[in-house]
Amino acid sequence: MKVAYFSAKPYDIEAFREDHPRHDIQFFTESLNAETAKLANGSDALCVSPNDKVNDLIIRNLTPGKPSLIVVRSSGFDNIDFQAAQRHQITVKWLPGFAPHAIAEHAVALLLSLNRKTPQAFENVNRGDFSCKGMMGFNLYGKTVGIIGLGRIGTTFARIMIGFGCKIITFDPSSKTDLNSSDFIHVSLKELFRQSDIISLHCDLNEFSAGIVSRAALQSVKPNLVLINTARGQLVDTQAVIDALTEHRISGYGADVYENEGDIFYYKFDSLDKAGDPLLASLIKQPNVLLTPHLGFLTVESMQQAARTILNELTYYENLTNGSSDRLMI
Repeated sequence: MKVAYFSAKPYDIEAFREDHPRHDIQFFTESLNAETAKLANGSDALCVSPNDKVNDLIIRNLTPGKPSLIVVRSSGFDNIDFQAAQRHQITVKWLPGFAPHAIAEHAVALLLSLNRKTPQAFENVNRGDFSCKGMMGFNLYGKTVGIIGLGRIGTTFARIMIGFGCKIITFDPSSKTDLNSSDFIHVSLKELFRQSDIISLHCDLNEFSAGIVSRAALQSVKPNLVLINTARGQLVDTQAVIDALTEHRISGYGADVYENEGDIFYYKFDSLDKAGDPLLASLIKQPNVLLTPHLGFLTVESMQQAARTILNELTYYENLTNGSSDRLMI
């Protein structure tokens, strides 16, 4: 298959460095938009990032030579207009459960760094300040961790936090997990916000979950709550989080995502102001915020896994549409 791979970064290309003669993958550093869609002319398939928006206009701009398959290299697929894809007879695939260990471990890294003031301590030491003023943290042992979304990533995060000796409470009406029932307690969303010392988001973005961390929800939390978000930026009302931080209603926010990240993350600017997003600048300047640019997935193992899965999806689809065996032939 001829594949147009959009928003390609060096690490994407590196993950596909081994020969894959069955598929002709063309890597484009450009993101997919109405203008760059013409780069895919003649391609059988698209491979897009979670920040590439695939709507009806873009799909119409893919013709002539419209691809019949779109692969989203993410566990989420909220950037795809499924109805438009269906109208144009395009199959959409994604990577469910992509990088569960990498993302769960990154959530833990954000939590530990926030709690133990690691970035501030590093900056202080580099300035010659070896005092411990303002460095007080807390033990994770015995704390209540609320997990919203108990899919593969949320389940992996739960296992890690159980290892710290935490009590786990969860909210996910659609969850199916193999964790023992004695390891966690399912509660209502209202109770999760009320009881948790730490809340970590691991749910999909959909009509129900958008804005699930709202101004109203943050009114009922413990004053020392630490909020972690490695799922999707739109799950959180960013301004409400900033207000809760400045009013000392929560003690920290660690995130690998941001609600308006599409035109900012993965790009380099001369300064934060040049990014052109005052809300983002306000968030980052909070002393108890730790933001990373959607890199939770970025481990050697996860990128290799993604490459193998994408190649498998391409081969499966090619075999299926050609009437061949549906066995994977990588």
